[in-house]
Amino acid sequence: MKENTILKTNSATGYIGSALCAFGGLGTEVLVMMAETNLYGQSFGLWSDIRCIIHWMLTCLIWGYIGIPLVKKLPVISENNIRKKNLILVFIIAVISVIYTSLAWKGFKPAVELSNLGAIKFLAQYIYYAFETLLVMLIIAHGQKAFESWFGNIKLIPFGGIFLAFTWGLVHILTQGVATGIFSFIQALLYGSVYMLLNKNYKISYIAIVIMFML
Repeated sequence: MKENTILKTNSATGYIGSALCAFGGLGTEVLVMMAETNLYGQSFGLWSDIRCIIHWMLTCLIWGYIGIPLVKKLPVISENNIRKKNLILVFIIAVISVIYTSLAWKGFKPAVELSNLGAIKFLAQYIYYAFETLLVMLIIAHGQKAFESWFGNIKLIPFGGIFLAFTWGLVHILTQGVATGIFSFIQALLYGSVYMLLNKNYKISYIAIVIMFML
C-alpha cells in the first residue's frame, strides 16, 4: 500500500511538473522579447514587420523544443470510440468559443487579423498560434493526469482546463489587462471541457483546440 502511494504521488508530481514546464515554456517569449529589445532597439516600417516575423518563428522553435518531449511523456493513446453525443457537445462548445471570440475581437478573428497584418504576417501569426496551442494542450493534458492521480478519475471535471485557467488564463491579466485575462480564463475552461469530451485523446483534442484558438 505504501509503495503504491509513493508511485501515485511521484506520478502526480511528474505530471504537474510537466504541466508547469509547458506553462513556463510560454513564458520564454518574454525572454525572447527582452533579448530582441537589447539587440535591435526600436524598429519601424518594413524592418518592424520582418522583426515581428522573426520573433514569432524563433518563439515557435523554442516552444517546439520544449513541447515535443512533453508530448512523449503523455500515455500512449489506446483506440477509443468517441460518442456522437460528445462530438455534438464539442461542436456546440466550439461555436460558443467562436462567437465569444468574435464579440471580443469585434469581428471574425481571422478576418480582423488578416486585415490588420497582411497575408505574410498573418501566416506567420497563425503558425505561432499552432505552437502556442501545443503548449496550451500540454498544460491541460498533464494537469488533468496530475489531479486525477491525486483525486481519482472523477468524470466530467476538467482539472486540466481549470489548471490552465489559473495559470495561462490569469497571467494574461498581468500581461494584457483584465478583459483579456477574463477572456483567456473562460477559453481555458472551454478547452479543458473539449479535452474531456474527446476522451482525453490529446491528438484529436489538439486539432479541436487549435481550431477554436485560431477562430
